[in-house]
Amino acid sequence: MNGNINKRILALLGFCLLCVAAQAQVAVHGKVSSNGKALGGVRIDLKRDSDAKMLAYTFSDGEGNYHLQTAQGGKFTILYKALSFEPVALPLTATQTDTLINVQLMAGGVERLQEVIVHSKQPYRRGRDTIELSVKSFLQGDERSVEDLLRKIPGINVGTDGSIKIGDKEVEKVMVEGDDFFEKGYRLLTQNMSVQPLEKIQVLQRYSNNKQLKGIENSKKVALNLQLKEDSKAQWLGSVDLQGTPVGADKYYQANANLMNFGKKNKYYLLGSANNNGVDAVSSINHLIQSGSADEPGQIGVGITTPTLIDNTPSLPGFDYRRTNFNNDKLLSLNTILNPASTFKIKWLGFANPTKKSFYRNTVQSYQLQDIQFSNTEDYQFTRNIDNYFTKLELQYEPNAHTTLNYTGTLGSLGQNDLGALLFNGDRSQELTKSKGYLTNHNLSYSRKFSEREALVSSIRWIDQQSPIDYSIDRYYYEDLFGKKDIAAVKQHIENNLHYLGATTHYLNRQKNGDFFELALTAAYQQQQLNSQLMLQAEQEKIGESDSYPEGFSNEMDLSVFQTNLIFKYTFKGNKWEWTPRLQIGVVQNKLTDFGKRSRKNTLQFTPGLVGRWALHRKGRIETELYFQQQNAGLTELIPHYYSTGVRNFIKGMADMATLNSSGATLTYTYGSMTDRFFANLHIGHQVLFDYVGTENSPNPNFNLAQQVLLKNKKSSFYKTDLNYYLKVFGGNFRLDLGANSSDYETVVTGLGNRQIHTETYDYGLSFRSAWKSRLNIYTGYTIQSITYRSENKNTLKNSQGFLNIFLNMGKNIQCNLKNESYRFGSIMGQDSKTYYFSDFSLFYELQQQRMRFNMTAKNIFNTRFFRNAELTDLYSSSTTYRLLPGYISFGVDYSF
Repeated sequence: MNGNINKRILALLGFCLLCVAAQAQVAVHGKVSSNGKALGGVRIDLKRDSDAKMLAYTFSDGEGNYHLQTAQGGKFTILYKALSFEPVALPLTATQTDTLINVQLMAGGVERLQEVIVHSKQPYRRGRDTIELSVKSFLQGDERSVEDLLRKIPGINVGTDGSIKIGDKEVEKVMVEGDDFFEKGYRLLTQNMSVQPLEKIQVLQRYSNNKQLKGIENSKKVALNLQLKEDSKAQWLGSVDLQGTPVGADKYYQANANLMNFGKKNKYYLLGSANNNGVDAVSSINHLIQSGSADEPGQIGVGITTPTLIDNTPSLPGFDYRRTNFNNDKLLSLNTILNPASTFKIKWLGFANPTKKSFYRNTVQSYQLQDIQFSNTEDYQFTRNIDNYFTKLELQYEPNAHTTLNYTGTLGSLGQNDLGALLFNGDRSQELTKSKGYLTNHNLSYSRKFSEREALVSSIRWIDQQSPIDYSIDRYYYEDLFGKKDIAAVKQHIENNLHYLGATTHYLNRQKNGDFFELALTAAYQQQQLNSQLMLQAEQEKIGESDSYPEGFSNEMDLSVFQTNLIFKYTFKGNKWEWTPRLQIGVVQNKLTDFGKRSRKNTLQFTPGLVGRWALHRKGRIETELYFQQQNAGLTELIPHYYSTGVRNFIKGMADMATLNSSGATLTYTYGSMTDRFFANLHIGHQVLFDYVGTENSPNPNFNLAQQVLLKNKKSSFYKTDLNYYLKVFGGNFRLDLGANSSDYETVVTGLGNRQIHTETYDYGLSFRSAWKSRLNIYTGYTIQSITYRSENKNTLKNSQGFLNIFLNMGKNIQCNLKNESYRFGSIMGQDSKTYYFSDFSLFYELQQQRMRFNMTAKNIFNTRFFRNAELTDLYSSSTTYRLLPGYISFGVDYSF
């Protein structure tokens, strides 16, 4: 297998070299002389006749010899120029890869050269905290959305889910002309907004979400700001994108419409989207509902939400979810920012998202744990109907330049129905999960800047959320567990409610010498209620039978936590270094009620830490962090009795309201930045969980009981590095990604006791993205992942992925794009490794004056209908086969106005 992997790596690298070599379509060499004497220093220019574009130039050496080449084809003019000699222009039509031209120059021409000033326009412009990128410098012709453009900028990493990172930091927000609509839900903007009105992209470093803290807080946040062309400002503009399959048994479509107006005072953004071709219309909904940054001064209650108790979302590790997402997504989003006065701003957004998703898989799961050996087969067809409605209102009032009062309120109705048709070990059943949740979240904050170095931020947040769940399955698999017969169905109802009230005050002070001081006081009350009841429904025709409620499978739980924290930070700043010790002291009062039985626990928690930064040299920086942390066990870790999380899984929490202790250290080295030809990031870390929540599993072919238990001393280490280097000789950027993770921990299996587990994961990746000033560009790469679990036995799984994207500008208005992917999942459970290939092809014809583009897209050209991947855990190994969207051809048109 390693030999095959090496062959693929060499083949991909060989393709890159061939593509680069393909640029040398025209090579010209020869000798320049005058009256039989060699001439050095003669400039030779090669221009294309069609548009007089300069393709290449060189100078003759001391012996009069010269050599130049270009990747372009067609008719050319080669021009020879030197002081005191008459210029010579020769037509050239290359019919072979190497052409010999010797030239004789005649005396004459210009004797004196006037002053020449050369203005060079760079793609980057760097300020103190801002990197400004010229959009034109990165356009290749196939970009439709802002996300398409961002993927082509070195240093900006866009994940498969649309998340944007610069280095190891995810951007806080993507703004348009300085205003933000979606915060960390920016995918709605970047995946739908057309790239045409953009002129520049600004990378804002050391960004502050609160303008009153700019220049005071120790911010390491990053944000993006999109700047528009002058003729696109304060104008209604937008785009319409329609695609569909006119022929074929399966009909697929995609429709998007954007309408926007970004004026100085008011901004509007309206978005409508619908598709059934696998694209997730609103992948960032959770970032919209749960907004804010937890590590920002003045923030409290960020990320507080009801826990997810039953999750049927399919997991697709290392695979593009759009190929197996049978969907029918619809989205309508209305957003506006109004400035009725210079001191008052109103921001409102709302969206509706009725969606249907279907998913198909077949899983074989094998347990091989000493005496516990069995396999399960699941053939699962899953359909989810989502009905989400959400609105958010933000009011900002600035009575003066140093004071800001901000209110944010959200209201959401979140509905979800999951229907699963399951064939489990040959027995057919139907699984139904219903949820109709409600959410309201309100935050009021006050910011006061006393001077250029001193500020105060206070806020208060109130959250109320209800997430009820009704679960049922019309098949009885649990006779060995409950000992009953003649059961027609199993049902479970869960009440899952949250009430939260929190307040905080942060004082910040920046000294003249650069030292920084922060003091914060927080207080929060959180009440979570969880009531669950499992019911075994008797068959109706059985006389005398009645529904039963098994003991130990119901919960009536109320968890109340009141916590106050005092947080202290101080930064000692030197010329090239800074150290920031911090300390958090908290008093936590816990009260747990279980069927009326109350228990209490009060703790004093300490969380110290130390952060250091050191500028080694002009381009090299080191950042390190040491910490010790104490925190409470969460609600799901304390649920006293069992509840069902799916067809064969039951879980319950610990019996103790434990305090979890951990410590760790990280080291980050950064060389250069995204504006340099070479930049790199190296991350190393180690963590020790002195107390952690593990599970004691009781696996059975028809069910699995999992009880959470408190375990000791889980150790984990990681390293990750990415190296980015722009090589002029190849005309593109190479990126090398290396990573490794290892962990040592315990699990418990009933009958086997404690098991020592050691895991290792290694990731290797190499990619190349060209930036050729030619009609051809490529993006190619290859990644390998190795996963190992070692306990009683050692099991290793190796997966790999390769890709090759080719973009070709075929003429003035015609472009095409070929996207190729290969996936190879390792052998497991006696099944051989198999490689799966996918290709997508797109052809574009653009009418620039009409701002219209026609396209033809062929998806899944090889019509691969299934693929199988493998998964390895400390309990079992599994092989899963997924059904894929079929191959199809669609035709579409984009229109911008």
